[in-house]
Amino acid sequence: MDSIKFIYFDIGGVLVDWTRAFTGAANKFNLNSEDIGIVFDQNHDDITKGLISAKDLWKECIQKYNLKNASDFNFLESWVSDYRPIKQAHKFLEKLKPRYKVGLLSNIYKDMLPLLLETRVIPNIHYDQLVLSCDVGMMKPNLSIYKLSQNKANLNAQNILFVDDREDFLLEPKKMNWHTFLYDPKNPDKSTKELTKYLKITF
Repeated sequence: MDSIKFIYFDIGGVLVDWTRAFTGAANKFNLNSEDIGIVFDQNHDDITKGLISAKDLWKECIQKYNLKNASDFNFLESWVSDYRPIKQAHKFLEKLKPRYKVGLLSNIYKDMLPLLLETRVIPNIHYDQLVLSCDVGMMKPNLSIYKLSQNKANLNAQNILFVDDREDFLLEPKKMNWHTFLYDPKNPDKSTKELTKYLKITF
């Protein structure tokens, strides 16, 4: 699309399959990943806004489940190692980069991005803008994070496309007149082809 000049990508569910999150730590300490998920859910907003860290979350798990020999465990590193790259989206993004400015707009947690880049769980490229909930203290779907993203892109609404896997996270951008695309992580081949068609590009 000729009007699109900047594309924001979500991370989880677009660039990353997060569905195995917490399995490494759970297996090591004889828990279910759902047990850690309970603690995560109880602290969801605070960790997403960067008010607490993964280390803080792990301390709560240690206390709640009375874990032994767990204080030195690198929970964040384990968490990231449970993620899997969505390779179709990676290849697409890498091909897209010479044609558009691209950025990340994601609900994500303190100190996670450097590990994701280092391990290439997300493409290790230059991103023109980063809007990460843990850094800006706001989270999707709050309108304020989209307003900030548009300001950082320094473009009009009709020049921005946002790719996310959650429809509720696309509602506010649509109201702002952004272009939006709902990505299906369960069918990345189809979604990537549809996104290519949406942008009317060929590689």
